[in-house]
Amino acid sequence: MENSKKNIWIKRSVVITFFLLLLTGIVLLYVFFADDFAAIVKDNKTFKAWLDQFGPISRLVFVFVRAFQTVIKVIPAEPLEIGAGYAFGTWGGLLYCSLGTFIGSLVIVAFTKIFGTKMLDVFVPLDKIKNLKFLQDSKKLSATLFAVYLIPATPKDIITYLVCFTDMKLSKFFLITTIARIPSIITSTWCGSELVQENYLASAIIFGITAVLAGIGLIIYKKFFIGKNSNEEDADSSAEQ
Repeated sequence: MENSKKNIWIKRSVVITFFLLLLTGIVLLYVFFADDFAAIVKDNKTFKAWLDQFGPISRLVFVFVRAFQTVIKVIPAEPLEIGAGYAFGTWGGLLYCSLGTFIGSLVIVAFTKIFGTKMLDVFVPLDKIKNLKFLQDSKKLSATLFAVYLIPATPKDIITYLVCFTDMKLSKFFLITTIARIPSIITSTWCGSELVQENYLASAIIFGITAVLAGIGLIIYKKFFIGKNSNEEDADSSAEQ
């Protein structure tokens, strides 16, 4: 019994230490390098050169950067994903982006479990929280999350901050959202992969199609999710009057 408790304590200590180190790294990166780093990420050649200097751990460094980007939105996701494709190819970029996103999402979930709703004001604007009332429909939650994470240009990481306040199991949430993110990520990493091979026309076509899909997706999101919430609020206001 004592050995079992000791093993549990050791495992918890390892997990807590990992998250503390990751959190410390995220804070330091944000405080000292956020502005400069955002500029580096937007230049594919500079970003690849920056990663290459880390040699065998360059992939680990990228995963950390992606986790940082998931938690704190000072680096735009799209250039980072294109940079991943430029540095690691289409499939390697997809893998490391997905892994970094997963780790970053775990950090977000840990934050919300530890600090509860108090931390939401720091990371998530109140007006955006109000626009996510569709998360309260538990019967349609799985399908809704899949649709939102599949559609480009939707506030995916903001939703991650709120998942702990829904009825969905975290394992199910991560499975659904990880799969749904793939098309959006892979179009970006594919674009980056074509750029490194100097296939500029192919890259431009991929980027153009992605931009159009993102625009359409944003319209769909506002019409069927945000718009629905606004109509429900208007109806509630009328009923109260």
